[in-house]
Amino acid sequence: MNKFLPFLILALILTLIPPVGSSANTTAIQLGSDVLFNQFHHLIEGKKVGLITNQTGLNSQMVSTIDMLRRDRSVHLTTLYAPEHGLDGKTVAGKQVTSFVHPVYAIPVYGLSGSTRKPTPEMLKDIDILLIDLQDIGSRTYTYISTLQYAMTAAKEQGKEVMILDRPNPLGGTIVEGPVVELPYRSFIGVDTLPLTHGMTIGELALFFNRTIGVDLTVIPMQGYARSMIYQQTGLAWIPSSPHIPNLTSVFGYMATGLGEGTPIRQGDHFTWIGAEGLDSHKYADLLNGSLLPGVIFIPENKGTAGGVRLQINDLHQFNPVKTGIYALAYAKQLQPFPMPKSTSMQISMFDKVMGTNKIGLLLEQGKSPQEIVSSYEVDLKKFVELRQKYLIYGDEPFIPMQPIQQKHPKQPKQPEQPKPSKPEKPKTPTPQQPGNNNGTTNPTKKPEPATKPIPQTPKSSEKIAYLTFDDGPSSVTPRVLDTLKTHQVKATFFIVGREVAGHEAILKRIVAEGHAVGGHSYSHNYQLVYKNMESFFADLEKGSQMIEKATGVKPAVFRYPGGSTNTVSLKYQDPNRYNKQHTVMHAIKAEAQQRGYSFIDWNVTNGDARSNKYTAAQTLANIKQQVKSQKEIVVLMHDSSTKSPTAEALPEIISYLKEKGYRFEVIQADRPTVSNVK
Repeated sequence: MNKFLPFLILALILTLIPPVGSSANTTAIQLGSDVLFNQFHHLIEGKKVGLITNQTGLNSQMVSTIDMLRRDRSVHLTTLYAPEHGLDGKTVAGKQVTSFVHPVYAIPVYGLSGSTRKPTPEMLKDIDILLIDLQDIGSRTYTYISTLQYAMTAAKEQGKEVMILDRPNPLGGTIVEGPVVELPYRSFIGVDTLPLTHGMTIGELALFFNRTIGVDLTVIPMQGYARSMIYQQTGLAWIPSSPHIPNLTSVFGYMATGLGEGTPIRQGDHFTWIGAEGLDSHKYADLLNGSLLPGVIFIPENKGTAGGVRLQINDLHQFNPVKTGIYALAYAKQLQPFPMPKSTSMQISMFDKVMGTNKIGLLLEQGKSPQEIVSSYEVDLKKFVELRQKYLIYGDEPFIPMQPIQQKHPKQPKQPEQPKPSKPEKPKTPTPQQPGNNNGTTNPTKKPEPATKPIPQTPKSSEKIAYLTFDDGPSSVTPRVLDTLKTHQVKATFFIVGREVAGHEAILKRIVAEGHAVGGHSYSHNYQLVYKNMESFFADLEKGSQMIEKATGVKPAVFRYPGGSTNTVSLKYQDPNRYNKQHTVMHAIKAEAQQRGYSFIDWNVTNGDARSNKYTAAQTLANIKQQVKSQKEIVVLMHDSSTKSPTAEALPEIISYLKEKGYRFEVIQADRPTVSNVK
């Protein structure tokens, strides 16, 4: 018996190792690494992979991306690259990260800090694709994003693909603050025209950097992530990103206390204290507290002969790290005048590198108030905010990735950036709205009779059916969609948000009168409310259905879950006293929906307009073309809310393309349950 014991132990160990591509996830979000192995694994199959990562490169189940790749027999991990602080994150700042052959993996590990910050051709010669999986902290001066930019540039020069596994910005994506880097002051802590707080994920930054680099870039987005999320809301464990950033408190304090490079002002206790020798702690605290900076209280505290304040952050959503840091510098300068470091034609001072300009130092030397200093960069900051919009992936609602985000080099024609030149005029074909025509509706005073319900047809083996669906309306965009559908004699299904019905009743009546189908999509579309428990979900859904029925005379027979039936964001909002990882609120809702006879519908093709409000008609068409292969049935997800004008603009081209591919169009019906699980 004893001779079999080692084999039994080995078998037990193997059963504990999750197979590639099936990592269970119970956090509020799935990271880019989770999504890669669960949804888009085919993108790396058969490729030689180089990976830039460190100790932060863990998925939501705390498995390293290195191990996920090494277990994967369909790919070959050939090379590792380590940013500042090394592969284990323990090398002190400023020290050279050495290159070596890994003693366990037996592959080269190249250091990208110190004298060699940009991968050399030799470092990239044995790879097909360069993966990047690093946890940033949301500051422009943190060098992980600089390594990202340098690596993208090197990959472009060597003809290599780049793939970013996206991760959260710990500070969230709504606070954007600080002076913007000016060209003469670019450095390794300011590689592009970014402010100190950029409010972007590492994937969004890659898209931003690529506007001037042009590498073949793929971003694997997160699932369930929303723009307003701070790290504490993700459900993820924080892995210390470097020796001086051991926890999230230090992440939020990093720019609030660490902007005084080259001055007597210094930070302490991992960016939770700021002060200087001889500074009066109480006067300093009084000035800072009197400024009413949001989300923070300043506690006077001496450190030996140094006076200063400890930051007590009480509202992480309102706290503005950079503005706090500017105020801290300005008031310290008022209390204890000290010379400011200055740049010369031969050397840029570290202070000016941090700020990305020499203007802040000059204003501090002139004794300007913190309010004057902040206002000095507002114009440039506003320009950056406008520029970054087109590169943002995530919006206000939890993101559902249906495809990777790709920026391919023009040499690859499979990713068209613009529609064919002969067809863009088609959106102008429908009759324009007339003044007084009630948002473009037809005969608004006449209550339409519900359209005769078509007899459901089972597709013939050679037939291909497309179901066009529009979520989140009705709105001012919906009449444009209806005009196009009428012109092309195509029917669609509209999943209505109940709160949007008031004021748009005439549009709803037109939808029904013209033979389209309507479905429910909740009343509030508030994830926190609808996914609290099963009762809340159906109360919200029924309220929306009642408003639709009141406006049209038709009660919806089908519905669509906010976020889709396989969403994981519901785990974040479910009542922990009633639900857990094994018995989730979604399971309870689905079981009750079946008892009540509801039919739901997901999707298997999307035009990508849920990703952002800053997109083009050409992009939506390209998304459709990328996903439509030879499926017999496709359910196409689009949106007709007020911010989705490019969707209406692209619709004629989408319809024409699907007709060319041999699809006929139908509406969703409750007695066609086969399409409910098409996603």
